[in-house]
Amino acid sequence: MPWRRWIGGRIYLCAVAMLVVPGLAKSETIEILAAASTTEAVTALSAALHQEHGLAMRTTFAASSTLAKHIAAGAPAHLFLSADIAWLNYLAAHDLIAADGRVDLLGNQLVLLRRTGDAGARGLAELADLDMALGKERLIMGDPAHVPAGRYGRQALQHLGLWGALKQRAVFGASVRNALALLARGQGRFAIAYATDLRAHDSLRLSATFPKDSHAAIVYPLALIRERESAVARKAFRYLQGARAKTIFEQYGFTFLPNTR
Repeated sequence: MPWRRWIGGRIYLCAVAMLVVPGLAKSETIEILAAASTTEAVTALSAALHQEHGLAMRTTFAASSTLAKHIAAGAPAHLFLSADIAWLNYLAAHDLIAADGRVDLLGNQLVLLRRTGDAGARGLAELADLDMALGKERLIMGDPAHVPAGRYGRQALQHLGLWGALKQRAVFGASVRNALALLARGQGRFAIAYATDLRAHDSLRLSATFPKDSHAAIVYPLALIRERESAVARKAFRYLQGARAKTIFEQYGFTFLPNTR
């Protein structure tokens, strides 16, 4: 399908096997479009939902902006898990969210990552001296124009008085995972990402954590898409707010925001 192709960067796809369950049509396989930074956790949850309830959940991962625009353009989606509230509000403005169909699901932290073995890079304080911090290298981050991690990163650097100089030395990725892939392949000195993204690459390590007051609170809202609302979709929506989901999300480093149901 055209909406699954490259749009501003790679869309990561991961699908669980479809299971024919008595009384459940194939068309009711749950389509969840989720922020790239949730890849591992949501993949684990799709497997758990399948195992525990016999429901197939097909996952699509990309930048929240890319996914929100796909949904607004008519891409099939039952659920949308965004890395920030703004892109969920974008869908709300298009009247695409079901009644009582949104919840603030997860929290995260903004961090500065570097490659393992890069002893010369020490963290935020060093960024004030660009020659010392970056040398001839670059800062890698999500594009602040549309990637939530990039927006948070720009806010944090502005708060620290570093954005004016660093924006000239930054390379912008189409998603936070795209940015991390660049760093892992040897491009740049630092990458701005989420604390949970550290699990995605064994070759990366934590350099510093940005102060919480340097950027807007990182909130991942979950939405049930109105045009695909069904009993099965609502069941999956509730499952992602339940005790099993809490355990899995916390295993992957997220802060779980709803009360356990």
